[in-house]
Amino acid sequence: MIPGPTEIHERVIRAMARQMIDHRSEEFRFLMKSVVEKLRKVLETNSDVYVLTSSGTGGVEAAAANLTMPGDKVLILSAGLFAERMAEAFAAYGGNVVKHPLENGQGPNPEAVKKLLDQHPDAAIVGFPYNETSTGIISRDVKEIGKICRERGVLLVTDAVTAVGGVRVAVDEYNIDMCITGTQKCLATPPGLAIVTVSKHAWEKIEKKKLRPPYFDLVKYRHFMERWETPFTPAITLFWAFDEALSIIHEIGFDKWLARHTAGAAALYTGLRSYQLEFYAGRGYESPIVAAMHIPPGLTDAAIRETMKKKYGIEISGGLAHYKGKMFRIANIGLISREKIVNTIFALGKTLQSLGLDVNPAQAVENTEKEFDRLWPG
Repeated sequence: MIPGPTEIHERVIRAMARQMIDHRSEEFRFLMKSVVEKLRKVLETNSDVYVLTSSGTGGVEAAAANLTMPGDKVLILSAGLFAERMAEAFAAYGGNVVKHPLENGQGPNPEAVKKLLDQHPDAAIVGFPYNETSTGIISRDVKEIGKICRERGVLLVTDAVTAVGGVRVAVDEYNIDMCITGTQKCLATPPGLAIVTVSKHAWEKIEKKKLRPPYFDLVKYRHFMERWETPFTPAITLFWAFDEALSIIHEIGFDKWLARHTAGAAALYTGLRSYQLEFYAGRGYESPIVAAMHIPPGLTDAAIRETMKKKYGIEISGGLAHYKGKMFRIANIGLISREKIVNTIFALGKTLQSLGLDVNPAQAVENTEKEFDRLWPG
C-alpha cells in the first residue's frame, strides 16, 4: 500500500518475458504506436505524446530543459517535496523561479494562481504537481487554473506522475501545455518510463530555444516519432509491459478504472477517519491517491510501519526528506481492491491498538466496507 512502485498484473509480468527486438524494426514501431494511441485515450489529448526511457522526474526535467529560456520567470505552487523538485529543475535550466508555498493543507487553486500572476505579470510558466504525493494533497481546480493561464498567455506545466490513472486528467480540456506522468503509479506498470505531452503553445516556445538538452531534446523526439521511433535506445521490455497494462485498463474500461480508484479512496478515508487521524491535506484537498497522516501523539512512524509489515504483511510509507518521521502514508494506487483496503484498515487499527490507542478496528472495517460498496456495488 505504498505510493509506488505499484503492484502489477500477472499479464504485465509475462509481457516482459521475451527476447529483445530491434528498436528500429517494424515490430517496435507497431508497439510504440499502440502505446501512444492507448495513452491518448487516458490523457484525453490530441497533443503530441512522448514516452521517455526515464523516471517521472526525468519527464519533469525534460519539460524544464525544453521550455526554459534564460531568465524566464517560472511560478511554482508548492504543497510539498515534488513541487520543490520541480522548482529545482526549472532553476537548473536558467529559470527565475518564484516559489509560492501553499499553507493550511491547500493545493494549487485558482485564487492563488490569480494572485501570483497579478504580482508577476511577466511570468512565462506556471508549474505544480497535480497530486503532491509527499503530503497527500491534490489540486481539484486544474481546469480552472488552465483557463486562467491560457487567458494570461502563460504556459501550464503539471507533474501528474501520480494523478494519471487515479483521477481524470483531461490534458486538452484543462489547457495543460506540458503534462508529465510515469508508469509505476496508477497505470500499474513497472517504473522506468516517463510520458510527456506537448501542446502547440508549448511547441511555439520550444522551437525558439536554440540550445536544447541532447537526450531530452523534444524536437529530436518529434522527428523520430514521425516513424514511431525514439532517438535513443528505449527500454523495450518496459514498452511491452506498458502496452499490456494499458490494454488491461481499457478492457476494464477507463471510466470504470477511475471509478474504482474513487471508491477505494472514499473507503480508505472513511476507515482512516474512524481512527480520528489528522491529515496533512486541508478539507477538499485530500488526495484520493495517497493519504498522508500526522503521527498520533506518543507514537512513531517506524513503530506503525514495522508492526504493519511484520504482523500483517502490509507495507505502508513514511515521510520523505523533511517530512521524514513526521507522517505515515497509505496509497490507493493501481490494482486496488476492496479486500486490500479493508485489510489495511483492519491491520492499522490492530496496530494502533497494540501501540496503546483506543480505537475500534471492527467498526472501522464495517464503515470502510459500506463506503466501498456504496460507490462500487458488486
